[in-house]
Amino acid sequence: MSRLVAVYRSTGPDHSRRRPLFFDKLICLRSFLRAFSRVRGEREAVFVNDGPMPEDRLALMREWGRVVALPGLGNSPSYREALHLALAAPDDAIAYLAEDDYLYDDAALQKMAEAFGELPVVDYVTLYDHLDRYTRVDDARGGLSRVFIAGGHHWRTVESTCMTFGARVSRLRADAWAHRLCTIRRRPHDRPLWRLLQGQHAFFWKFPKRMVAGPVPSLATHMDALQLAPNVDWERAAAAARRGLD
Repeated sequence: MSRLVAVYRSTGPDHSRRRPLFFDKLICLRSFLRAFSRVRGEREAVFVNDGPMPEDRLALMREWGRVVALPGLGNSPSYREALHLALAAPDDAIAYLAEDDYLYDDAALQKMAEAFGELPVVDYVTLYDHLDRYTRVDDARGGLSRVFIAGGHHWRTVESTCMTFGARVSRLRADAWAHRLCTIRRRPHDRPLWRLLQGQHAFFWKFPKRMVAGPVPSLATHMDALQLAPNVDWERAAAAARRGLD
């Protein structure tokens, strides 16, 4: 498989009030590392910490990869730093840019690598089956999706996702202008970014049009109590991560 470069972007505190009771950033990190450890082949982890980091998380990051400390730049500027680090990988690598409030299935990153290997038409992959796909009425193409099977898992095209995703580095490099454009403001404009990359709605003029695929059922979830990916026992996944790294 292609080399995997994971850039995990973190902040110390958490100000969201919409967290499930089993949320903890240390558990999210352990969950990510459990999935990362199961990727076969060459892999590299870089941890981008925007501001002070609790020692328990920092010690784990140092054990698993390289740590890059930022002085508290904020959401969009720290994303651009993470993007810069991802673009240092060769064109034939896979980059995974991760935020620190996601919980993972143990097989998530391995299945993502298999999807990239078996589906050459796919440019970007999200591991999060977002509830938007079941509730919105303004998805591109009327919500119609192409469906694939790769790595023993179902994947479908999706209109958008958040700022946690995998990408072929060659595509990410060509699209870097769009990623930077949509992170000019303090917070990334993720939905416009994915519509722009795929040439959807007002961005119909954009070529080449990229393809973004996501898993069904989900292989990760954003830890938002109102937006947990459906049909997965995420509390059980958190309990497994809490027990540590096998």
